[in-house]
Amino acid sequence: MNKIKIKEVISYFLLPIFIGGLFSCNNDLDLDPIDQLVGSKFPQTDADAIAAVNGIYQANELSTRFGYTIDLPSDLTVTGENPNGDAGFLSSQQWEPFNSYITYMWETFYAGITNANNLIDNLEKPESAITPSLKKRLIGEAKFLRAYYYQYAVQFWGEVPLVLHKGVNDEGEQLTRAAIDDVYKQIETDLTDAALKLPHVSEYSGSDRGRATWGAAKTLLSKIYLVWGQTSPTYSEVQRKELFEKSVELATEVIESGDYGLEENYAQNWSVENRNGKESIFATQHAISQSSDGGGGNHLLHCAFATGFTQTLPHVVVSDIKFRDEFDPADQRKGVTYADSLFNDLTGEWFQFNIPRYSKYIDPLDPNGSASNRNIDRTILRFAEVYLLRAEALNEYHHAPAETAYDDINTVRRRAFINTPDPTGYYIPAGLDYERFKARIQQERTFELTYEQNRRLDLLRWRILVKALKESGVAAKQNVSLKNYRFPIPGSQRNINPKGLWQNWGYDGADNSITGDNPYAGWN
Repeated sequence: MNKIKIKEVISYFLLPIFIGGLFSCNNDLDLDPIDQLVGSKFPQTDADAIAAVNGIYQANELSTRFGYTIDLPSDLTVTGENPNGDAGFLSSQQWEPFNSYITYMWETFYAGITNANNLIDNLEKPESAITPSLKKRLIGEAKFLRAYYYQYAVQFWGEVPLVLHKGVNDEGEQLTRAAIDDVYKQIETDLTDAALKLPHVSEYSGSDRGRATWGAAKTLLSKIYLVWGQTSPTYSEVQRKELFEKSVELATEVIESGDYGLEENYAQNWSVENRNGKESIFATQHAISQSSDGGGGNHLLHCAFATGFTQTLPHVVVSDIKFRDEFDPADQRKGVTYADSLFNDLTGEWFQFNIPRYSKYIDPLDPNGSASNRNIDRTILRFAEVYLLRAEALNEYHHAPAETAYDDINTVRRRAFINTPDPTGYYIPAGLDYERFKARIQQERTFELTYEQNRRLDLLRWRILVKALKESGVAAKQNVSLKNYRFPIPGSQRNINPKGLWQNWGYDGADNSITGDNPYAGWN
C-alpha cells in the first residue's frame, strides 16, 4: 500500500497522512493516518492543532498542477513541452484515465480532504483540550479547506465520492460517486459554518496572515452559488434563481465589509513586497524554502519563465498572439499579463520575445531569479473577482443586467484604465440585454484573470468549452470533443473500485459510464 507523506509547513513537525484505497493498489480505503500522532488522541495541544491545520493547507501548495489542469487545457494556453507527454496531452485535449496530472490532482484533493476530516472529527470531540477560541477558528479553517478541495473535485470530475468522516466507508469497494448537487450541498454547509467561525482578515497578524478568513469563505461560497446555479443537473429554474440571489447577497456582504480594496497598480497583486495585500482574499502562501511542488515554492513561476531570456519556449505560453492583442493598449492589465519584452538586469538590455511570456509570475525585481526562487504567492480569490461575480450573478438572476451589474464591471475597468485621462471612457455602456452583457462579463474575466487558474472552469460552467476551443483556431485545441467537459476518473482508482467509481462518458468506451448516454448533449 502506498504511503504519501506531506511535509508540514512548521519545520519542527511532520504531519504524515495515509492515503489508501482511492490512491493505492490495495482494495481498502483506509483513511487512518500512519502516524499515531494523528490518531484518536491527536491533537493534544494548541500547537499540535495549529500544526495539523497547516498540514491541510499543504495540498494547496501544488500550484503548477492547478495551472496544468485548469489553464493548460483551455483555449488561452499551450505547452512548450513535448506534445506527446502528459502535459502535452492536457494542452491538446487528448488526456486519458492514466494521465499523471489528473491522477495527481485526485490524490491531492483527497489528501487534503482526509486531513481535514481527521482534524474536524478530533476537534469536535467534547473531550478535546484545545483552547475553545482557537478550536473554533481551526475547525473553520479545516471546513473551508475541505469545501475548497471538493469544489475543484466536483468541477473536474462531476460526481465524486463524498467522504466526511474518518472510519466511514473505509472499504474502497463500498464507495460510490455522490450526486453533483449533494456535493455542492456539502460545500455549502462547510463554507456556511466556516464563515461563522473564521475571523476577518484584519484579525490576523504576523505569520497568520494568509489563512482562511470570513471573507474567503463568503467569496468562495458566492462563487459556488453562481457555478452551482449554472451547472446543476437537476435543479429547476426557481432553484437556480435562488442560488444566483444567494451569490449576489454574499458578494455584497464582502464588498460592503470594508475588508478589501482594489490595488490601483494591478501588478501589485503579484509583488513579493505586497504579500496578502488589500485585494488578496485567499492565496497560496509560497516561500523559497518550501520543498513542495517539484523543487520548492510556486512552480508557476518556473513554468512561465523556465527558459529565461531565450526564444526557447517555457513550459506554458500563450496559445495565440491574438489573445494578447484583444487587450486595449491602454489597459494596464495587458503588460502585467503578457510580457512582450523584459529588461535583463544581467545584460542591462531589453530582450524581445518572439512569443510573449506570462508575466504575472515573473518577478520584475529579479526576473533572472524568478524561475528558481518561485516565492510569489499564487492568487486564488481577489477582490476584483467579487465585483465580476456579483455582476454575473445579477445578470443571471434578472436575466438582464441590473444597474449594479454595470457599476461592478465598470469598477473593475476603472482600475484597468486608471492611467488614462478619463477611465470612464472605457466603461461598458448601459442598454445591453442578457446575452450581450454575459459576453462582456466573459471577456472581462479573461482580461482580469488570465493565468490565474480560472479559464477552463469558466468554459465548463458556461458550457462553451468545445465552441471556444474550436473557434480559437489553435491547432493544438482542435481535438476537443464533448467528453472533455470532464476529466476521466483516474484509471488507478477504477482498478480498485470499478463499480463505485464508474467512468465518465467518453472514456474507456461510453458503456462504462453510469448510463452510457451522453450527458453533454446540446452543450457547445
